[in-house]
Amino acid sequence: MNIYQMYVEHWRQPGFWVRRTTWGNTIAKIISVGELSGRAPYYGNPEVIAIVYDINTGEVKDEHFIIDTAGTYKTWRWVQPPEWSGETDFDPSNGRVLLYIPFGENKRASSMGARWSELLQAWWIPEADEKLLAKAAERGYLSLPEARIHFDVGFENKNVAKEAGGIFHSDTKTWSFGESDTKAIEKMKAKGFIERDSQNNSE
Repeated sequence: MNIYQMYVEHWRQPGFWVRRTTWGNTIAKIISVGELSGRAPYYGNPEVIAIVYDINTGEVKDEHFIIDTAGTYKTWRWVQPPEWSGETDFDPSNGRVLLYIPFGENKRASSMGARWSELLQAWWIPEADEKLLAKAAERGYLSLPEARIHFDVGFENKNVAKEAGGIFHSDTKTWSFGESDTKAIEKMKAKGFIERDSQNNSE
């Protein structure tokens, strides 16, 4: 991640710590990030200011260090606060509810208000947003989707699978049924359709 992405992960608040890959005994605390006016991942390249410290002693090296490479990758590392700072470690999952987004619904989840976390490698919503929590619950994003059994039924038998309550997957050209829908699964097997290994829709 670049520093702008770190800032977004940090609830768009300064105060997080970084190190440059070429630094030896220094560490920096981001104290100011300008307005994010453009698209990710550079967000318009606003000014970023940090305080630079000696990583071992906490001695201030630069009180107003302007980071002119904030948008670059492989240059900066987000690190936890040094012990001498007295600050607690940052937990990226704190205050966030992680979501289980079914395959193919990323755009729908994003338009709903869900956000992607590079740190957590998951979609999430703020735990304090009751309206968004209700939406996520209504769409089934708060629990792991049920594993599904897939069948090759062929185009000529699509109505059979549809009437049995199956869901068509255009990417695999198969129809699927939830593992708990034993009646429909047995019906598909009885008709001689080929059963595929069960898989989770969130994959």
